[in-house]
Amino acid sequence: MFWKRTIPIAIVGLVGFLTLFGWFIDQPNIKAFVEDDATQWYDILASFAIFLGALNLLKMQSQKILKKQKGWQYSIFAVGGFVFSILAGFVIKGNDAIQWGAHVTGKGTLFKWMFEFMFTPLAATMFALLAFFVASASYRAFRIRNFEATLLLVAGIIIMLGRVPIGLRISSWFVMYITLLGFSIVVNTYFKNKQITLAFVGGGILLITIAGYLMGWPIDEPGLFYLPVLQDWIYNIPNVAGTRAIMIGIGLGIFATSMRYILGIEKSYIGE
Repeated sequence: MFWKRTIPIAIVGLVGFLTLFGWFIDQPNIKAFVEDDATQWYDILASFAIFLGALNLLKMQSQKILKKQKGWQYSIFAVGGFVFSILAGFVIKGNDAIQWGAHVTGKGTLFKWMFEFMFTPLAATMFALLAFFVASASYRAFRIRNFEATLLLVAGIIIMLGRVPIGLRISSWFVMYITLLGFSIVVNTYFKNKQITLAFVGGGILLITIAGYLMGWPIDEPGLFYLPVLQDWIYNIPNVAGTRAIMIGIGLGIFATSMRYILGIEKSYIGE
């Protein structure tokens, strides 16, 4: 247990402390370890992990074919693609004038042909299908169920319209009329009085119409209701604030997880 448990935990704790606190210590040897040695160790371990992952993929798909499990026909394509990629990348160089390594990007080589005429079209197809999944997810998310879903729906519509050419042609005055109707729903829901709602809608339409007539109905004024300006504000202010909050949360989560590994609380890497 000492060699299988205590030693690995001690190594992880020592390297973790050096890497973590090396950013706060102005010592040349420690800084060299953090900025150079630790990065090289990571690259070496990642290379072995990729190699083992590829072998594990080949093993699992081959077993699926041999046992003829459900969907084994697709595993044939997975294994065939794996073997073909290995041959194209490590065995068949193509033109003798092309050096090893350069043949993966050189024109006319098998690997380059595979990348351009097989991988790229397949990747484009996957991303094209992803658009339909995004549309389906957006439909489910944008259904108005509560106040938060309403905000998401309104923000999504503004962002989508504000980033396409048709959004440039939608007058800010039209958006003001739509906004007035939206607020009239809130007023009617709160007061539950038709006369108050009618007065609110009629007075709002009258005020907007008079203001538009006096200003000459400019398409981009007032800027507060112009869709490109609105989407830019949403994208740069609330969106950035939310993104920063998420990144702060992710950073705290990474720090907490790292401390669990360093202090030996988390032992999943040794099978516990």
